[in-house]
Amino acid sequence: MSYNIENVAKQQIFVAAYHGSFPEKGFEMACALAEKYSKQVCFLGLTGKGEDGSAYSAAFQKWVEQRGASSVVPLNHLVVGYEEFSDVMEDTEAAMIVFEIMPDSPYRKVRPLLELCRQLRIPYFFVKEGQRIALNKVLVPVGFLNEEREKGPFSSSFGRFFKAEIYLMPAKDYGSRARQNTDAIKTLLEKSKTKYHEVEAKKDSFKVEMEAVKRQEELQADLLMISASRDYGIDDIIFGPKEEKIVKKSTIPVMVINPRKDLYALCG
Repeated sequence: MSYNIENVAKQQIFVAAYHGSFPEKGFEMACALAEKYSKQVCFLGLTGKGEDGSAYSAAFQKWVEQRGASSVVPLNHLVVGYEEFSDVMEDTEAAMIVFEIMPDSPYRKVRPLLELCRQLRIPYFFVKEGQRIALNKVLVPVGFLNEEREKGPFSSSFGRFFKAEIYLMPAKDYGSRARQNTDAIKTLLEKSKTKYHEVEAKKDSFKVEMEAVKRQEELQADLLMISASRDYGIDDIIFGPKEEKIVKKSTIPVMVINPRKDLYALCG
């Protein structure tokens, strides 16, 4: 690898950045997470093959100096190649990563970022310009797949560290698995004394996350937590996976977790 792992702090919260424009909302989200979880924030530049990373390094160093004086969390920066991304996240034991969807930057399209994060063991966040950054009310749609229960530890973590209220939305399925998953999450939230509410859904497990998007304003949610697709089918490859549509349509930040039980490293 082109970076020295010994010089990179562990368990940082990364914010993907481009030297041409400061990721204001991405930085705000990363700092909000880092302050409560007692982590550092690291600007992460991703370069293409043969691309010189000096422009990234120069801009990031300037940002660290300018923002560091007023930041409540330590700031760092790192520049690596796209092909190194997964290894960097693994080797640095990254806690989380934030992407701000910005025009005129490498981070303007959602689908390549979803594909980039496909194998991550950590949650990844998508924010947009103009969105309010707050973590007081977290909206958690729950489907029938067993790995939906993995939303429980993250929900509990937000409750404990941010005193967030969790809004659980179990899918309206004919079967009982979504209900069982929701009850399992509720048990965990009760153990951590996290305040939660249950929201009645009208859609089944295949559509409940999009229903949650449409009801964000009604529920005054600050963050939407979803699971990435377990596998990509033909429709996903041609038209894009459901999480791409959700991120594009959401008016609040979206947190994505990968649906493989072996891929989790929790904050707190």
